[in-house]
Amino acid sequence: MRPQPECASCILRRAVFEARMVNEEKAMDAVKAVIDVLHKGFGKDILSAKLWTEAHLAINKALGTDDPYRTLKKQSNDMALKIFPKVEEYYRNAEDKLRAAVLIAIVGNELDFGVSVKTPEEFEKKFENLIAEGLGVDEVDTMREYLKGHLVYIVDNCGEIVLDKILIRELKKYVDKITLLVRGVPVLSDATYEDAVYVGLHREVDDIKTTGVFSVGVVLELVPQEVKELLYNADFIIAKGMGNYEALSEEKIGPIAFLLRTKCWPVARDLGVKKGLNVIKVKMDH
Repeated sequence: MRPQPECASCILRRAVFEARMVNEEKAMDAVKAVIDVLHKGFGKDILSAKLWTEAHLAINKALGTDDPYRTLKKQSNDMALKIFPKVEEYYRNAEDKLRAAVLIAIVGNELDFGVSVKTPEEFEKKFENLIAEGLGVDEVDTMREYLKGHLVYIVDNCGEIVLDKILIRELKKYVDKITLLVRGVPVLSDATYEDAVYVGLHREVDDIKTTGVFSVGVVLELVPQEVKELLYNADFIIAKGMGNYEALSEEKIGPIAFLLRTKCWPVARDLGVKKGLNVIKVKMDH
């Protein structure tokens, strides 16, 4: 996916948000750093996820931190662990377990703790509302048809990874092996190896690999060769969240299922759908 006009204001707002978490006095420095990145590279000649990677590197440097979301990520994981039994109950009561697990995993993508929800009670209410919406784009049956062999599961945010457990457990019924791919370096609120271990996700899969780099989404141009080979050789890939969609939507890999909530118009337009939908979209390129 390529940058769209609204993306510029979005990344600037994110710079201010991160400065307020780290050192609000440096907010102007963070904004100026983003403006410099946008001035040099904003346009349709660059992959959006690569541009956001450069922008967040600049923000971190301006703020003097390598992980502005450290505290928020732990809070997110702790809160998700508290409400996990209620979410699991919804799954157990569902007739179509795979479809229910997919919906749970997508709804988790919307629940940014500290941003959109701040308490377990607020989470539960929002979870129920989002589940009730169902899947706005439903290609679960297409995914079901192609699930086999070695699955690579690319995670997204902390907190959300707790709900991914349910889908991963369900996917074990269909595939022989699941490799979890996490971020190699802290970036935004995305899950790292340490986060996966903290919530016990490592016990749900056969193997865990990291991207090895600082990257918003899995940008193939930036990751090591072994990560590229992992994805190219997979029988099926699941990619969670908008960042991974932006990074991988134009790549010739697959079959790949993008699981996300369309939280912004640029991503929604690129998918050809409305904003605010729970989406599972399968791309067949190989």
